[in-house]
Amino acid sequence: MPGIIQLLPESTANQIAAGEVVQRPASVVKELLENAVDAGSTEIKLFIKNGGCTHIQVDDNGTGMNAFDARMCWERHATSKITKAGDLYNLNTLGFRGEALASIASVSEVEMRTKSGEESVGTRIVINAGTVETQENTATNQGTSITVKNLFYNIPARKNFLKSIAVETKHIFEEYQRIALAYPALSFEFYNQDKNLSKLRGGNLKHRIADLFSVKEENLIDASEQTEIVGITGYIGSPTIAKRTRGSQYLFANGRFIKDAYLNHAISSAYGSLLEEKTYPFFVLFLNVDPGKIDVNIHPTKHEVKFEDGRHVYTLLQSVIKKTLGVHFVMPTQAQLHNATEPPLHREYNPSLKTTEPNVRFNPFETPKQRTSTEWEKLDELLNTPVQQVQQRDIFNETPADKHEENRIFTDIFQIENAFIITKIDGELCIINQHRAHAQILYERYTENQQIASQQLLFPRTIAMSKADLLLYFEMKDEINALGFDTSEFGKDAIIINGLPSELSKVDGADIVVQILDDFKTNFQDLKIAKKDALRQATAKNAAIKAGKALSEAEMSNLVSDLLQCKQYTNNNAGKAIIVKLTKSSLERFFQ
Repeated sequence: MPGIIQLLPESTANQIAAGEVVQRPASVVKELLENAVDAGSTEIKLFIKNGGCTHIQVDDNGTGMNAFDARMCWERHATSKITKAGDLYNLNTLGFRGEALASIASVSEVEMRTKSGEESVGTRIVINAGTVETQENTATNQGTSITVKNLFYNIPARKNFLKSIAVETKHIFEEYQRIALAYPALSFEFYNQDKNLSKLRGGNLKHRIADLFSVKEENLIDASEQTEIVGITGYIGSPTIAKRTRGSQYLFANGRFIKDAYLNHAISSAYGSLLEEKTYPFFVLFLNVDPGKIDVNIHPTKHEVKFEDGRHVYTLLQSVIKKTLGVHFVMPTQAQLHNATEPPLHREYNPSLKTTEPNVRFNPFETPKQRTSTEWEKLDELLNTPVQQVQQRDIFNETPADKHEENRIFTDIFQIENAFIITKIDGELCIINQHRAHAQILYERYTENQQIASQQLLFPRTIAMSKADLLLYFEMKDEINALGFDTSEFGKDAIIINGLPSELSKVDGADIVVQILDDFKTNFQDLKIAKKDALRQATAKNAAIKAGKALSEAEMSNLVSDLLQCKQYTNNNAGKAIIVKLTKSSLERFFQ
């Protein structure tokens, strides 16, 4: 009786492998760029169309291949990088498993042209869904050119999971950046829809970082140290270029980009109080370890690695960053050095540390000013004030039509911690999150108004942007300007802001443009909501007043009044509370 277990056809096996290796167009780009680097190339060009879904091409001037290797490289588990299992623990190349090209070819249409230095003619190979259709001689330069078309055309279900063209293009550019950072001596070019977006000449790492991210070189701090366990090289950013997102953080292990939250924490924590709250440092750091003490084969994408001595790597990395920051941002006084209980290089200095000076204006015989009630005392008074006898209404459940019948009545308004507004609304004690309240007000105004008025700036602002942010700006420009901004491209790596929405006339709206892009790509880009609505939410969130801003009584009253006129005013779009109703009995329950 025959068994039920059978060997899968080669084409099916390759498609299964493709599910692990080829997750999206950026996966293809990563594999092709890594192969180009491994081939000893000095010049690499990347071309994409439609977010890589219809066209990806990588050209290099590397060693190229003869006819035999050109055919063999498309077979599964065919590789020139390893010959035995032991080689897996002594890797010095990026690609090594031999599955990538076979997997890519199984879910796309591929054409390759290649020629080695020893050959007089090159080889052209055409593959369709894993089947070799053509292999012939061709005239071509030394090196390799691989074109991948119509990715996932034979697996429609997988293709349906791809995001928008803008999102897929963003992921591709991130892979391009990582490879370009890891190999600054090589020249790279990136073309999107036949438009050159990036042209990087070979040079040193500092210049490469400045070119890719449009940061000033004086804001990049050399952080290098050689220890027995790990060698650390690269640059960390000055606290002045820290961002509210983690996007500008690049960590490499033996030349390979890795994602490691544990080590990222070591770097961020080393900054201590140098960073503002909820900001993250910029860094491009390389860890060099013995290949036998790191496992890079624990994940198909090879973005995750495992260190043999991860805890010591964490400690050393944190110490090097602390030492570097201490040298560059603090000049301790002789008294501080004399009183130090540990060596200066191992102390975490605070750049805002100031010596205490006597108050020469202090007069001990002066009559003290009358003491005013604190915010918390005001809250206590308000809780103990009898509730006015008014018609009780549930403001949390009434409909928008009910809400607009008459104005809400609110009294006894004040702030707590410059973040929350305390007031009585129709006799009910309420706490209002001032940031969320203002964000909701702005969001509904942006939604209701088809065209928002723009206020022209007397002195237009230019903002230098990274290549990735510029790419996103081009995709979002029309939607951003529809919100009342007047922006346009300015030169090669910047935008100019000529006008701002009238709502932003009192804030630094130029910086808010960058914050909107950061917030969009971090919180909204992968969500299945309309791009315009996502931008409205991002703009409202970043333009709204923040916690910590003191408000006058008139400002608080206007804010609460505007909030109560919103269609949705108890919770924001994310479902987070804007208003919380507070009763004396609910407070008493905390102490039971």
